[in-house]
Amino acid sequence: MSSPWYTSLRKALRWGSFLVAHFVVACLFIGIIFAIQSLLIVFGDPKLLDAVPLRYIFDGMDGGILVAFVILGTLDAVRVFRINDDD
Repeated sequence: MSSPWYTSLRKALRWGSFLVAHFVVACLFIGIIFAIQSLLIVFGDPKLLDAVPLRYIFDGMDGGILVAFVILGTLDAVRVFRINDDD
């Protein structure tokens, strides 16, 4: 079964599963960071070296994870699907 419709559907499912997998992992990372941040806030707003609130560091980690997954995930997807495009 190698009709153009079936081939296109198979490629769409592969791309979709790749995106969903990256989305799930990113959500897990951000959820874990949020849980740790929430636990720390319960104990007051702790500061790193009595100068920088820890919530700034956690916000930076959230942003870093999102940027990394968008940029690196896109580059990885293009690389993987370009290699496997002959299937």
